[in-house]
Amino acid sequence: MKPIKTLVQLFKQSIHLPNKKVVFGLNRVTMRDALTYLFVLLFILLLPDGIDWLSNGQMIGDSQHSVYVLLVITFYPMYVIFSGLIGSSLLAVGGFIFAKICKRNLAYQHIWKMSLFALTIPLMLNTILSLLGWEYWLIQLFLFGFFYIILVRMVMIYPKK
Repeated sequence: MKPIKTLVQLFKQSIHLPNKKVVFGLNRVTMRDALTYLFVLLFILLLPDGIDWLSNGQMIGDSQHSVYVLLVITFYPMYVIFSGLIGSSLLAVGGFIFAKICKRNLAYQHIWKMSLFALTIPLMLNTILSLLGWEYWLIQLFLFGFFYIILVRMVMIYPKK
């Protein structure tokens, strides 16, 4: 299957979470495709921040401007990768603890992959609200709770041990 087609299909399926059929289908996705989806999604959604970083460098002198642009172009992808891996791993820990409390037969790797796809809608909402200038801690708290509602509903689809 072509990579772009796969990413579009994963995006469409992620929008429909926590549908039971979609949850089981997404857990069959390879880890490579899941990570590619996460990095592309984060790169696109964090692109306004990257552009903002570049535009803030306009105030730097000409000799330092090229160094600043090179640093942003170099470190922005690393920022996306690092924030994606660490953020999704920390969020998955909460889902894993919930799965163990509810005695669901799920390994951490499945919860981690589920958390990647459950992040789609909250991340999109966060980017849209951020572009509109609505960056309040209460909105972040709501999106955090919304993510866990999706993840908990996905975990509850699986049978008990």
